Amino acid sequence: MDFHNLSLALYEKWERAQDAIDASGLLERFLDKVQAYYCEAFLDEELTWYETVYGEDELQEFKDDAIKAGFTFTVQLVDND
Repeated sequence: MDFHNLSLALYEKWERAQDAIDASGLLERFLDKVQAYYCEAFLDEELTWYETVYGEDELQEFKDDAIKAGFTFTVQLVDND
């Protein structure tokens, strides 16, 4: 099999996989349920660290890391719009 035929076969397989994902609706259900949070961490009232985290697990990791390092922090919900 030459490169051209292999490339076409891989592309067609990728398209079938994308169609299966679209048909299942899994991606939409996943995206609808994940909440984003904008987090800021302060050391001596100075902004030292900020990031956007996705989901409750990542938010808890951020909080745990901030507390462990001695930071204070704020968390804001990010609109899904």
